[in-house]
Amino acid sequence: MTQPLPPLPIRIVKLPVDHRGFPVPWFVQWFKDGEPTSYGDGEPDFRVIDARKIPVAVNQNRCWVCGETMGVHKAFVIGPMCAINRIISEPPSHLDCAIFSATACPFLTRPRMRRNEKDLPEQGVPAAGLHIDRNPGVMCVWVTRSYKPFRPHAGNAGVLFALGEPERTIWYTQGREATRAEVMVAIESGYPLLQDMAEREGREAIAALAQQRDRAMPLLPAG
Repeated sequence: MTQPLPPLPIRIVKLPVDHRGFPVPWFVQWFKDGEPTSYGDGEPDFRVIDARKIPVAVNQNRCWVCGETMGVHKAFVIGPMCAINRIISEPPSHLDCAIFSATACPFLTRPRMRRNEKDLPEQGVPAAGLHIDRNPGVMCVWVTRSYKPFRPHAGNAGVLFALGEPERTIWYTQGREATRAEVMVAIESGYPLLQDMAEREGREAIAALAQQRDRAMPLLPAG
């Protein structure tokens, strides 16, 4: 590894590792000879989600990161725009698994890093709905007791998840907890993208988005 990993939760320790020694999350798709295989068989491609795991995670209450059964609380790793509209395209995880992801994933911990799409397998399934393709530089671990799957009305087919009321939100950047100022920078840079989408839908959508933003502000770190 080019940088040391944060402490590994016991569930993460149980996961297989890739050639770098990095734990492979349960949701990652593995490949052999260019074809998708079962988990642990071949080589993992961290950029590709095994879409077959989504219904399993939801129906069996499994953690998206480690694959083990969860309890009452669910933790989602989301960007600041998802904290505003309260919608995400991936199922929840254990709290410790979510925190590990937010502090260990190279893409999530490096604000300037872009997604590597070189030689991306054709079998990859795009994220459901309308995806904002950017590195926000800041991530939020959203802890809740509830969420609701639904089908998107626009964009890619699949399943999205409406987040329940948060009992706790923890913000991270560069592998550490983020300041309010850092989160605000991420919001200011991404909010125009949500505004553009709302403007295409009309006045009601614009007003609803403004209300969603106001509702998100108390969830940011203290000043």
